[in-house]
Amino acid sequence: MEPIMSTTFASSTFAAAFVTTFTTLVRAAAERTGLVAKIMVNRWMAKQLCDFTDHELADIGLSRSDVRAALDGPLHADPSLRLAAIARGNSVNMASVVLHRTESVDFTPLVRGREE
Repeated sequence: MEPIMSTTFASSTFAAAFVTTFTTLVRAAAERTGLVAKIMVNRWMAKQLCDFTDHELADIGLSRSDVRAALDGPLHADPSLRLAAIARGNSVNMASVVLHRTESVDFTPLVRGREE
């Protein structure tokens, strides 16, 4: 009788291990599929930036060459991450240019307040 119980215990342990492994594999596949889908959607959206005018791209801190460079990257790379980094870098550079300009120009107010 003991061999039957140990066989039953072994088969239930095997079944539990199989279910756990299978569940882990399915979750990993689902996560990977979601990641690939997100990259594909972001790549499609980045391609839409090619339809923007140079002025519109400049408004969001990008140039046409920035968009092309991001799209020329490997297919598994998300171009939106590169574009965001470029735009963030350009906005930091632009902020320093604007700050430098405001320090070097003496502004006269358009509307004068009461002078005391």
